[in-house]
Amino acid sequence: MRIDRRGFLRLASGAFALALGVPAATRAAPGARAVHRATRNTLHGALGVAVARARARPAATKSYPEAERIALPPADGEPLLSLAACVRGGPPPRGFAEAPLALAELGRLLYLANGVTGRRGGRLLRAAPSAGALYAGEVYVVAKRVTELPPGVYFYSVPDHALLRIAAGPLADEVARSVERPGALAGAAAFVLLTNVFGRYMGRYADRGYRYALIDSGHIGENLRLAALTAGLGEEGALRFHDDRLNVLLRVDGREEALCALHAVGPPGEPGVATAPAVRLLVEKSSGGGERGLGETERYHEATKLVEGNRASAPAADAPAAAEGRAPGVVRELPRGLAPPMRVDEAIRARRSADGFESEAIALESLAFVLEMACGHAWLRRAPGVELYVAAHRVADLEPGLYRYEAGSHRLAMLRSGELAGPMVRACLQQEMAGSAAVGLLMVAHIAREAARTGERSYRDLLVESGAIGQRVYLAAESVGLAARNLAAFLDDWLNGLLELDGEERAVVHLTMLGKEVRHPA
Repeated sequence: MRIDRRGFLRLASGAFALALGVPAATRAAPGARAVHRATRNTLHGALGVAVARARARPAATKSYPEAERIALPPADGEPLLSLAACVRGGPPPRGFAEAPLALAELGRLLYLANGVTGRRGGRLLRAAPSAGALYAGEVYVVAKRVTELPPGVYFYSVPDHALLRIAAGPLADEVARSVERPGALAGAAAFVLLTNVFGRYMGRYADRGYRYALIDSGHIGENLRLAALTAGLGEEGALRFHDDRLNVLLRVDGREEALCALHAVGPPGEPGVATAPAVRLLVEKSSGGGERGLGETERYHEATKLVEGNRASAPAADAPAAAEGRAPGVVRELPRGLAPPMRVDEAIRARRSADGFESEAIALESLAFVLEMACGHAWLRRAPGVELYVAAHRVADLEPGLYRYEAGSHRLAMLRSGELAGPMVRACLQQEMAGSAAVGLLMVAHIAREAARTGERSYRDLLVESGAIGQRVYLAAESVGLAARNLAAFLDDWLNGLLELDGEERAVVHLTMLGKEVRHPA
């Protein structure tokens, strides 16, 4: 077995520095590529173990015993659109009408975002997947115009489907003032803010848990987005916001628990009405996190918080570059005809991570539908810089091999032919599902390019975007009678090597397997 010598030396040198008590302030805050290196899995395990183990693991759930509790109505309502109808319907109208959002509508959005959709033994199952079922993500609401709900800040209590009021008053305007493009959120009836309690993951997964947490924000946020759009509501997401201002608003410290994504919801605006022009208000903090004992991810997150700035101090956000990589061989056009009728709410309720896969082929039409729903339409993309690669093991009428999905033309470009199941299993720490599934969908991030284009914070955005793509894979799979499962534990250098990526400029950041689920007897 090949030893990852570089990973071992980094781990050894980090442990040596920690043992010597090297002040963290003497180290520059890591950038996008550095934090990606620090969150790799190697043959010696995940990095950052010494820091992670030194801390007590936080509680599995949060509680506000003194907070006023507002029970939410059951998450019923009019049937939603299908995933196919939503995605193929094109970009929704932008902006919001100055109208209230019903409490029942808000409650349904929260439930479909991350509510309890089932039980297995004594375990509550959620609408969005989570690494190790540890659920680092939390959901907050800042209400402005919601019927039967006074303006204020609320925590969504998942187990009992209720809102707990943690601050009262008209605070929604503070949210709008804290985003980089406030015009896009003008008129929203409520804001849904997604945080992560990082220690829930990092206690088990060390610094790699930071990746999982941001990906989870993408899972939860995409459920919310699709539930809103298919219900005829407006939704806008914001990845660039003044971190500490909003962390204070939510009563979180910004380090143990921090805001990672923000969504605005409400009745939609009129079609064709343009929103206010974008205004660049925020730039990266680029310093901080120098206290002794902080891990690489904590220092990175602190340094990439946004603060008030000016245009001159921000990187230029040019149009994204064309896809990089080897020239493709055979190019395979994909069909578009499949239109499964399963509604988005049905798919969210049914979604589970597969316990195993049957070793049999899936239809090419099913794979084509999943790829189209995942990233086949430009309007779905919130953050540029993530491509989808396909490791095809068993797909009818498709040669096994490695492909790059060309989203604009909806086709697969072959990069390599041949059997990949064995190498995938080895790269995924001998997890058999990496080979028994019909297909592996690999999210490849342009880490260096996006950091140069929009700043080091872009790594956060790439992880959130990968989670959103992965969630659409899950829901599309349910729609065509297949199943999916995230395989977050993989040896980065091995998997990148399989795709002939350098792991620095471009790297695999997320992996979701797809196939026919093993059905166990009842």
